[in-house]
Amino acid sequence: MKKIISLLLTALMLFTMAVPAFAADGEEAAAKDYNGYPVIIVRGIDFAGLTYEDGSNALLSMSYVEIFGVLLDAVLTRFALKDEEALADGIFELAESILSPIAGDNEGNSADPEVSMVQYPESMAAYPEFTSSLQGATEVGMVKSAVERYGAENTYYFTYDWRKTPAELASELNALVETAKADSGMDKVNISCVSMGGMVTTAYFYYYGTDSVNTAVFLSGAQNGTYVAGDALNGRIVFDTDTIINLVNSLTDSNILVEILLRVFDALGAFDYITDFLNDFVSENFQKANDMVLRDCMGTLPGFWALCPDEDFESGIETIFGGHEDEYPVLLGKINDMKDFVFSTEETLQAAEKNGVKISFVSNYNTGLVPVYEKSNRNGDMVLETELTSNFATVAPLGETLSDEQLAGADPKYVSADKVINASTALFKDYTWFVKNAPHVASEYGSQFSEFAFWLLDCEEQLSVYTNEKYPQFMVADDNLALSPLK
Repeated sequence: MKKIISLLLTALMLFTMAVPAFAADGEEAAAKDYNGYPVIIVRGIDFAGLTYEDGSNALLSMSYVEIFGVLLDAVLTRFALKDEEALADGIFELAESILSPIAGDNEGNSADPEVSMVQYPESMAAYPEFTSSLQGATEVGMVKSAVERYGAENTYYFTYDWRKTPAELASELNALVETAKADSGMDKVNISCVSMGGMVTTAYFYYYGTDSVNTAVFLSGAQNGTYVAGDALNGRIVFDTDTIINLVNSLTDSNILVEILLRVFDALGAFDYITDFLNDFVSENFQKANDMVLRDCMGTLPGFWALCPDEDFESGIETIFGGHEDEYPVLLGKINDMKDFVFSTEETLQAAEKNGVKISFVSNYNTGLVPVYEKSNRNGDMVLETELTSNFATVAPLGETLSDEQLAGADPKYVSADKVINASTALFKDYTWFVKNAPHVASEYGSQFSEFAFWLLDCEEQLSVYTNEKYPQFMVADDNLALSPLK
């Protein structure tokens, strides 16, 4: 069950990873006058986009009432009859029912050929009904802004079946890049990528090079994967009281009343009782979880393996498929074929910069992560860990500051005012911005954060954290995503 809970909650975590007129007359005129590079928005994982042919969502084919009923039956059976095995069976059967529609087969292809991703292989000008219905949140808010700034004919929205291999996703992105170039007559494109889109964009760089890319902006990018995937694929599922409390506090803006209540419950031992029960349950039922759910419902998705950090990749293969290798020769071949890509992120990004791509990274922090995996005490944006989205800045755990050892020898200009981040260890320390309190996908339409993201995208030369006093390396976002220097 280490995996079922991990991957289910990974899904839930990443799932959170997922209509007024477009513009005033002046903005429409600005879009019509645009003669720059076409823009491609590469979104993150989209669970809702996986649909059946009738348009219904594949992942949420069960109603919430049905889900609640199965869980209630399993829990009541456990406590009424003291049947631990019935509880485990009920939970895993429910998980299998939820996840099986999006599962892969033993070759790593979609097990259900009727499930596919909604995609947009042409510019947004070809989808007027879609663009006219866009709301202001997440990636579609970015698309809405891009259509206003550049015109629908210069804006492209790359959605993808995130279950596929990095090579397949890179091929599809390459096709859209070539379409955008042909449509516009330009020889390059600008790319803004979010969340898993960071991995997909890096895969495009790896397999197709960067000659066709002018600017690349990584917003909370998963180019280095995510620790939740690594821990999940290795069965390292841990429920920790302090991590849970820190998450709740970060989500409630450290409300004093909430904090007092949490500490009272903690003092009474309520959290310890719950976490002890869950940790014991996970430990005792891991193999059953793997056999009933994880291997076939999540382990068969190559795209999920692409999010596994380098150090957890090979051990994860052994954990999920150990003793069952003969059943999945084609799938394991695909997973092993992606090793070189997964292990070469640093070199791929450095090569892009060397080839003239104007590259920048935005990494958000000060929100807790889903508190069910070993490394969930790391600082993050509720979905991804700041350490990874920033290409390995040194980041204190949530609710803490950097130790004297971590600060020793650090250039003060790269240390945040709250002593949480030392950016000097980041791969691109001068091209990486940190925004405190911003959510995972923060480019809300009309927000200052959105303006900042497009300022990065529109650059005519390589920007740095010193280019604009308005956007220093360390900033803080308010509830409306207005930005100010961190003090």
